[in-house]
Amino acid sequence: MLFSKFGYELKDEKLYVYVHFMKRGHKLDLMRKNPKVCLEFSAFHDFPDCKYKGHYHDYRSVIAKGVIRIIDANDDYITFEKGYNLLYTCNQREIVPLQSRKTIPPMYIGEIVCDMKNVTAKSEFPIRTKEDVPFLDVHSLPHDETPFDISDLLSKKKSHI
Repeated sequence: MLFSKFGYELKDEKLYVYVHFMKRGHKLDLMRKNPKVCLEFSAFHDFPDCKYKGHYHDYRSVIAKGVIRIIDANDDYITFEKGYNLLYTCNQREIVPLQSRKTIPPMYIGEIVCDMKNVTAKSEFPIRTKEDVPFLDVHSLPHDETPFDISDLLSKKKSHI
């Protein structure tokens, strides 16, 4: 299933992702039949004219497995409103408060709960600290063809196997 707008928060060692969808349709039928979901988030940074460390691009991806709960504003207004607000803030849009609307939008909010043990991430460039997560501006860095030294990451991986 494809959700183009989402909001999220981390709380109590869980990833909460909020999405919205119409009150009828094939997507809703599928979620009611089986609430287990797998989410994939990815970002790709392409720099074809500026090779860096032997690469012409960099990426970040996260895969999370969880369960979706379909929320109707009439049944759980507080969670519906929270998810609705996060959809705005995580998409850099000004919140239009539900209270200011003449009617509640004819939609459901989906609250997807993922235990952090079911969340994995990958990147092209090695990430050792949270400061390594943002994409590098390779155009402002000195030319460097030396491959990344990832021997420390490989030894950690081998020790976990």
